[in-house]
Amino acid sequence: MPTVMVVEDTDVTRDVLSRLLKREGYRTVSAEDGRQALEKLQKEPPPDLILLDVMMPDLDGLELLERLHDHPQWKAVPVVMLTGLSDTHTIHRAEQLGAREYLVKATFSVGEMMNVVKKYTKYTPQ
Repeated sequence: MPTVMVVEDTDVTRDVLSRLLKREGYRTVSAEDGRQALEKLQKEPPPDLILLDVMMPDLDGLELLERLHDHPQWKAVPVVMLTGLSDTHTIHRAEQLGAREYLVKATFSVGEMMNVVKKYTKYTPQ
């Protein structure tokens, strides 16, 4: 069973994403900001995919993405940005740092998100 890390500072969004993923057969690990995500990454095997918000307190998504990109064990983990920001500067920066996809919260569907998750985890739930 693939593991997806959900890094999102809004409790409701984080919980909904985790429930959707669990319902589809994924194991989830949640973090409310970049710092908590780093702590969890240091304690557990790397997840198969990280869904990452940009705007978070303490350590934002782009800062976390930069740290993941610079770490040999985490560099290969696919990261999908899942955020409310749609400006070209943020999208370009995320791409430079290795984000595989960039989904804007107001414009994607649950089905679209699950297709992206399946694409990067190469998992087809039974």
